[in-house]
Amino acid sequence: PATIFSAAQRGDNALITHLISTSRATASDRDEEGITPLHWAAINAHVATCKLLIDMGADIDSLGGDLVASPLQWAARNGHLYVMHTLLSHGADPTICDAQGFNTLHLTVHSSAVMPLVLLLQHPSFASISSLDSPDSQGHTPLMWAAYQGDAISVDLLLAHGADVHRSDAAGLTPMHWAVVKGNRLCIRKLALTGADLWAKEEGGKTPRDLAVELKSIASYSKALSDVGFEEDGRKRSKPLGEWQTKYCIMVTPFLSFGLMFSTLNVLPWFTGIPLVLGEFFGMHHVITRVLLDPKELESMHKSNYFLAVVSGSIVWVGWEWTRKLVYYTPGMAYWNLLFAISFLLCGWNLFRAATLEPGYAPRPTNETDRRNTVASLINDGRLNGMNYCVACMARRPLRSKHCRHCNRCVARHDHHCPWVNNCIGVNNHRQFMVFIASLVVGITTFDYLVYQYYVSNAPPYIPKVTSSCILPASICGATDFDGFLFSCMLWATLQLTWTSVLLIAHSWQISRQMTTLEVSNLGRYGYMGGKAGSSMSSQTSFMEARAEAMRTNSVVSGQQGSDAGLDDGNDASSAGGNTGSSHGHKHGSLLGALGGTGNWILSIVGLDLYTKGKAGEGLKKASRSQNPFDQGIVVNCQDFWTRGRALGVRYEQLYDVPS
Repeated sequence: PATIFSAAQRGDNALITHLISTSRATASDRDEEGITPLHWAAINAHVATCKLLIDMGADIDSLGGDLVASPLQWAARNGHLYVMHTLLSHGADPTICDAQGFNTLHLTVHSSAVMPLVLLLQHPSFASISSLDSPDSQGHTPLMWAAYQGDAISVDLLLAHGADVHRSDAAGLTPMHWAVVKGNRLCIRKLALTGADLWAKEEGGKTPRDLAVELKSIASYSKALSDVGFEEDGRKRSKPLGEWQTKYCIMVTPFLSFGLMFSTLNVLPWFTGIPLVLGEFFGMHHVITRVLLDPKELESMHKSNYFLAVVSGSIVWVGWEWTRKLVYYTPGMAYWNLLFAISFLLCGWNLFRAATLEPGYAPRPTNETDRRNTVASLINDGRLNGMNYCVACMARRPLRSKHCRHCNRCVARHDHHCPWVNNCIGVNNHRQFMVFIASLVVGITTFDYLVYQYYVSNAPPYIPKVTSSCILPASICGATDFDGFLFSCMLWATLQLTWTSVLLIAHSWQISRQMTTLEVSNLGRYGYMGGKAGSSMSSQTSFMEARAEAMRTNSVVSGQQGSDAGLDDGNDASSAGGNTGSSHGHKHGSLLGALGGTGNWILSIVGLDLYTKGKAGEGLKKASRSQNPFDQGIVVNCQDFWTRGRALGVRYEQLYDVPS
C-alpha cells in the first residue's frame, strides 16, 4: 500500500494531502529508520512537496537516518538549491551538526555546488567569521574541505566572505596544507594571494612545501606559487622596477626598437640586415618579457601594456615619417595628405580612449546588505544561476555581459579582451575601438599610397651597382636604395592590414546583426544568449526522478552503441562538455602540434581566436537564422551601437531582462 513516505519520494502531493486529511498519516511520521516525509521530499528535490509538508506541520529540523541529519542537510549533500531555499526561508537551522559533526555549510562544500554555497553564505548564521570557520569533529573548516577537494570556486567564495586562511585543524594542518594534498594549482594560487602562511607547520613540523615534496605534488605547488610571484620557498620575487616605471619602460622600448630596426634595414644590405633585425626584435621581446616583466607570473605578457606599446610605437613612427617626409615631398597630394592627417588623429585619439575608458563594468553591491538582497531577489525569482549571477563579482550579471579574468569585472555587452588596447572591449569603449580600427585601416592604406607617390616623385632611376645585392624588382630596389627607413616603416605598417582588415569586416558585420564576438563564438555551443548557467528552479525539481530516467536512457543507448563502437573512433570533446585525451589529432610534442599552438597564439593576439576555437564555425552558420531578441534591423542596430543602448532605450550595465 502507498505510504506518505513513498508519496513524498515521488512528489505525489495529492496523495499526501489525502493521507493527512483522512488521518492515515501525519507530516511528522517516521519510518523504521527514523526518516520523515520531509527528508524524502528534500533529497528528491520536490520543492512543492516540501512546502506542503511544512504547511501541514512537519518538523523542519527533525533528525533522522543513519547520519542523524536534518532535511536541510539531505538537500545540501545533493546541492538542491531551491529545496534549501525553501527550508531556510521557513526557519531551518543550518548550524545543526549530524552524527559526523558536519553542519549544512560543510555538506554544501562537500557537494561542490556553487549556487547553494552562494545562498548559504548569505544566511545570518554565517555572518561572523567564527561561524564561517566552524570546525567539524576533526577541526576541519569549510575552507579546508574546499581546498582538499580542489574546489577553487568554493575556495574563492569562502575567502571573499572572510574565511580564515590561517586556521588549523586538530592535526595542525592549514587550508594551504590541504590544498597541497589535492595538488590543485588554482586553490594553492588563491590561498597564496590571500596571504596564507607558507611556512606554517603542522604538528609533525611539516610546512606546505614539505608536504608537497612528500606527496609528489611539488611541481603543482611550485608552479602555483610562481604564477602569483612567489619563489618555491615562499619568498616574494623582486622586480627590477616599480609598477609605473615598468609600464613606462614598456611603452618606450618598442618605439626605440622599431627605430633601430628600420635604421638597420636602411644601412645594411638585406642578407645581413634581415637577420640582425630579427635579432633586434628578439632582443626587444626578451627585455620586455624576461627583464621588465616576470616571465614566471601567470599571463604576465597578456596583462601588461606590451601590445599596446607595439601598436602605439608603430603609429608614432608612421606619423613621424609622414610629418618629416611625405607632407613636404608629395606635391599635388593635398587631399590625400589631409585624409591621412584626419585618419592619424582619429586613430591615435581613439586608441587612447579605447585603452583608458572603463569598458562598461556591471555594478557591484556596495555592502553586505545589497549583496544579500541581490541573492534573495534572484532565488525568489528562481533565477539564481550562472547566467544571472556572477560568483567572482558576487553581483547580478547583466544580459550580454561576461566576467573578464584579466579585468576581474563583469563587462556589459562584452565583446572581447583586446591586448592591443590593454583593455576589455565593452559597451562603453566599443565605439572608440571600431573608430580606431577603421581609421587605422584607412590611415595605413593612405600612407602606402603617399609613400608610393613619394618614391615616384623623388627617387632617381635605379642603376644597380657592381656590389648591389638587391634581388627584388628594380622599382623596389630603387625605393630601398633611396630611403630604406621609410620603406621598412611602410612594410611594417602594411603588415598590420592583414589582421585589422579582417577585424574591421567581422566587427562591422556583427554590429549590423546586433551581436558581439563572444556571442558569435558561443552561438554554436549554447545558442543565442545561452551558456553553462547552472540550474533553474524548474530544472532542479524532481531531480532524482529525472536522473534515474536519464540513467535508464543512457544504459539503453550504451547497449545499442556497444556493437558499433569500432565504427567511429573520433571524439567530439566539445560536444561532450570537456576535453579527452583521445580527441587530439596530434601529439603535443610533434612539429604539427607546435605549429598549431603557435597559430592559436597568434590568433589570440590579433583577436581572431574566438572565431576559430570550439564551435565558432557553427555559430557563424547559425547567426543568420538565430532568434536574436535585440536585432532590430541594420539601421537601428548601428544606432544602438553608436549610442550605447539609447536607441533601444536600455542601459546595458544594468540590463537584466530582454527589453520588450
